[in-house]
Amino acid sequence: MHIKDITEFNSAKVKITLDNGIAFVLYKGDLSKYKIEIGEIEDDIINEIFGEVLPKRALDRSLKIITGKDLTCGELKKKLEKDLYPEDVIEETLERLKNERLLNDERYIRLYIESKSAKKSKRDIMSALYQKDIDLTLAEKIFDELKSDGSLSSEEDLIIKLLHKRHYDFENASFEDTQKQIKYLCSKGFSYDSIHSVLKGGEYSI
Repeated sequence: MHIKDITEFNSAKVKITLDNGIAFVLYKGDLSKYKIEIGEIEDDIINEIFGEVLPKRALDRSLKIITGKDLTCGELKKKLEKDLYPEDVIEETLERLKNERLLNDERYIRLYIESKSAKKSKRDIMSALYQKDIDLTLAEKIFDELKSDGSLSSEEDLIIKLLHKRHYDFENASFEDTQKQIKYLCSKGFSYDSIHSVLKGGEYSI
């Protein structure tokens, strides 16, 4: 194995790049401990770094990150990638945390949907979960399960609550105000059918 480059990562760490393109980070003190310099590096040292040092540090780092927080696997993975842990070390760490139930995307999705469904449309909820690198197929499945067992408010109920909050007059609203509310509801991700269901009894067509 050949070390191609060693550059500063931060005040305490260095980035090491191998000739195969793989890069990882070690403490500056590790350079002397493992006699690391540009050029050839012994296989047993590489094996120790990848088999023991980096996995242990990735796990310790992960535990610090998730302590007191509820993160998705995707969010934690991004943080470990930012720290330049190798892909196989990251996957091993995530799998261990999932097996120990310290990471659980299904639990996260369920709690997130339940907490947001009283205020947000399904589209907005799914968009937020997508930003968290959640499997949207799983999210859709859980959303439908919660909806079918009555755990979630209907879109119609949410629309009515929002319109009341916006002081919409269901009986006397002007055409202009109705159109304004429709545009607002569409921008919040509510479906045309749900909006129509709420407003169809009014004087103005949508």
